Amino acid sequence: MKFNPAPESGLSRRKMLKYCMSSSLAAGLAPVLWLSGCARRRRAKGPDVILIVIDTLRADHLGCYGYFRNTSPGIDRFAADSLLFENCFSHAPSTSASVASILSGFLPHETRVTNKTVMSKKLRTLPLLLAPHGYRTAAVVSNYVFREKRGWETGFDVYDAQMKGRELNRSIPERIAEHTTDRAVKFLKKFRKENLFLWLHYQDPHGPYTPGAEFAELFKSNIEKKPRILELNEKSSGRGGIPQYQKLGENRDFHHYVSQYDAEIRYADRHIERLFDILKELQLYSDSLIIFTADHGEGMGEHDYYFAHGEYLYNTLTHVPLIVKYPGGSAGAKKDVVEHIDIAPTVLKALNITPAHNLRGCDLAGSIPANREIFAKMETGMVKDNIKYSLLADGFKIINTPLYDRYELYDMQKDFGEENDLINKTDYRQLRKDMKVRLERLLQQDLLKLGKVNTGELSEEELKKLKTLGYVE
Repeated sequence: MKFNPAPESGLSRRKMLKYCMSSSLAAGLAPVLWLSGCARRRRAKGPDVILIVIDTLRADHLGCYGYFRNTSPGIDRFAADSLLFENCFSHAPSTSASVASILSGFLPHETRVTNKTVMSKKLRTLPLLLAPHGYRTAAVVSNYVFREKRGWETGFDVYDAQMKGRELNRSIPERIAEHTTDRAVKFLKKFRKENLFLWLHYQDPHGPYTPGAEFAELFKSNIEKKPRILELNEKSSGRGGIPQYQKLGENRDFHHYVSQYDAEIRYADRHIERLFDILKELQLYSDSLIIFTADHGEGMGEHDYYFAHGEYLYNTLTHVPLIVKYPGGSAGAKKDVVEHIDIAPTVLKALNITPAHNLRGCDLAGSIPANREIFAKMETGMVKDNIKYSLLADGFKIINTPLYDRYELYDMQKDFGEENDLINKTDYRQLRKDMKVRLERLLQQDLLKLGKVNTGELSEEELKKLKTLGYVE
């Protein structure tokens, strides 16, 4: 299927507002972080770029990906206007590493971003790449790992990390979908006559699954009559039972937790659809490049892993939705195997911007190579030095856990759920050897060479929160 993103010359042209925002405008959006935009050059009005990343969203729990529950009517309608990629993969099962790859176009071992590091100022992310080309850059984030002074605000004219809510079982700040969309709408209206890059990160449906009374009962009628009772774990791990931070009162029924996860998706869907409706009201929807994805998935009992993420590299945690609406572009489903590092080059190509150096990914509007190598990395503080790497190539996936010198091998065509490990099968001896070599070769490549990782000065409170999240020991 051929894409036809509207060329810059074919779009309506309107004069841009001055690039140095007046004090009255800044006051109207306070309290947020403002960065200087005076050095950017003027550019005729082109497509706005809206990047929506929703936390902890499995692709297979959306209606447009075939889910049996009506969790996502708004997203489904958006997908009908867009290109839906059936086989998109994240590069990490945790938020920071995944989003760093989305914003930069490079892999986790190159960006070196984790939930406990400060993003390097040398890392050229989308806001830094777009600003010199006349784009205002704004972000509304809702996850604690994106708090200010951790490097994420670099390059943004406006970086809104106000999180006044708190999780149910932890003192972790968060912002719910209604408030995320409310803030995004303010920015859309303020910058409607300028070229805008807007990054939105919705925290829903990250656990604990607390969708609110209006949504909590939606899917309970679908619950199987026979309860499936799980153990409650003592820590944040989802191995073998419910993570401590996920507990919903005294309920331990597996089916109840899944229903509440789905209700969280439905709640977020309402406010994401509200965002689309306002884009239409402002006459920005049709001419905008809108990209919708998730940072990672969530375990729902596969591999005896429940209602958590960050500890494995199975497809339940790395297979994510990716839906792209081009200005005037085609719609339909694509079966190509794609990855998060394709997002940055796709945005730049659509805006006719050439990056300073080659990005790893490919333009999703172009020809997507068939023989791709898709890499992922897991790094968690739950077990010291517990790092995993995976490589998906030629229809197979290999997973390496160096700490235990362990490998796993799966056939993605026959066993997408990764239940049948082929690593010790005689017939796959040569494939196992080849996949190991390819994974090691990719790990040796570092196109960025950013140098020493900066963890920043973490306060006792920050350390406590990160320990609660399972990100440090």
